[in-house]
Formats: sequence, C-alpha cells, structure tokens
Amino acid sequence: MQSQIVIPVIGLNLHLFADQKSDVLRKLKFGEPVSFDKDSLESPKEDWIPVKLEDGLSGFIKRSVVRSVPPKQYLPTLLFEAERMILSNQIDFSSKQEITDTIFAISSTGKFTGDDFIFIRAKAGFFLKKTVDLMNEKGIKPDNDPGTLEFLKHHQTKLLYDYNSGKYYVDSNYFWKLLESYPKTKHSDYAGYLATESMPNAECAADLKCRLEEIRKGKLRYIYLFPNGNYINLYTKDIVSNLQSMTKDPDSIPCFVPVGEGIKSEINQMIRYASEIGPREKKQILPHLQILKKECFR
Repeated sequence: MQSQIVIPVIGLNLHLFADQKSDVLRKLKFGEPVSFDKDSLESPKEDWIPVKLEDGLSGFIKRSVVRSVPPKQYLPTLLFEAERMILSNQIDFSSKQEITDTIFAISSTGKFTGDDFIFIRAKAGFFLKKTVDLMNEKGIKPDNDPGTLEFLKHHQTKLLYDYNSGKYYVDSNYFWKLLESYPKTKHSDYAGYLATESMPNAECAADLKCRLEEIRKGKLRYIYLFPNGNYINLYTKDIVSNLQSMTKDPDSIPCFVPVGEGIKSEINQMIRYASEIGPREKKQILPHLQILKKECFR
C-alpha cells in the first residue's frame, strides 16, 4: 500500500529536479498534502522523492526532511508533529498560525469522519488556543499586523474578544458543540477537557451567581457529561474547594434579601446536575449546594 507523506517543517523547498541546486518552484507549508508522483519520468536519487501537489504542480523534495508513513499512521503522525511545533518555544508566531490554518484546512476536506474527525477538530481548536495565547502573551496587536488580522478573521466564528483585557480567547462553545455533534467517540473526553480549559476566567469577585455559573458551565458540566472521564478527580477537587470556600461560614454567604431569581435558578440547576453525576462526586459536591440552597431560599 502506498505510504503517505507528512511534511513536518515550515518552508520546505519544492525543487524542479532532484538536485539541491535546481530551481525552487515554491516553498511548501507545514503539513501541506502531497502525493508520490507516480508519473515522474526521473528516477529519484536516494534522498529525493518526486511529489505532486493538490494544485497539480510536481517537483522533488528531500526524503530526509519528511515523514513517510502507512496511511493509518498519517493522522496521528501529522497531529504529533503539529503539536510538537505548536508547543515549541523555538517556533515563531507566524509559523504557529500556518500550522493551525493547515490543520483546520485538512480537517475540512471530508477525508476524516467519526473518531478521526473529532480528534483532528479538537486538536485544531487546541492549536488555535495555543497560538492565540501566544499572541496575547506577546501583546501582538492585529491592527498593525495584516497577517494576524487575516488569521483572526479566518477563525472569528471560533473566537471571543474580551474588551476589558484586550485579549482573544477560543470560544469554549467550539468544543462543546463538537461534543454535542459527536457524543461518545473515542476522543470526546479530550474535547470535553479542552472545552472546560477554554472557559474564560470570569472576574466574579463576591458575585455569587457569577461564581456558581462559572463552575456549572465548566467543570461541573464536564463531570456531568463524562462520569468516567480522565479529569473527574481533578475537577471534583476544584469544585469542592470552591464550594467549601463559599459555604464554610453560612452566615457570610452573599444571599441578600430579596435573593435574585438568577441565584436561585443557578443553585437549582447545579443541584440537578449534581444529583445525576457519579455517586462519589455527588457525595462530595451536593452537600455544599444544599447549604447554599438552605441559606438562599429562606
């Protein structure tokens, strides 16, 4: 069976002939789909592969630079190489944009379905998150960087902008929607984790409704959806710690009369969620919610 080629670098030269000194037809993007050119008349030298691009252009690339893998290994290899570069401090911001764009483009070709589709879409969202995090960290302003502005426009349906901090975030709904469309696949748990981790930190201060909503929409939702998830223990511990800090002194719970319907509704929703999760998590979380209900529903 014909092996598939993964390009794990940025800016690989596509040469006219199997020779380092021959003309460079163009530079290939990270992960750009190429196929072995069976019609090539030139018998390739050991370290050269004749390839054809999706736009029909043919040429030669260095074998030692690329990964040649069986078709079944193509997706895991591509995503492994992409993640390695996205997480590397040696790779610059524009290269990370290129990698993110490529993975999104490949995920939209229709070649991947089911488990593979949710895996590549979840990873693409993760790469977008890491790229945008780097942009925020470096204080890059898209207004004076046309390439970045184009990148953000391209992904605007997946992003949120926080006017207070002037930062961009991946919308956690990107991952939640992916989960709702493809429940119970091999990588659902990973997508659920990314959804939870993409929740923006709400600046709630003492606002009880805000604090409860943040827990319910993130970590509690994960526990509710993934009773056997890999992050159950971690998230249960976080929720219990948060609720404990709210309920350790019932008299100081900010439920001021008249208590708003928003707070009551939030507590009721959380109790409903907590009543339907695993027995161990329920036993840890529910008592704190019942203290809140007792204090706020007087």
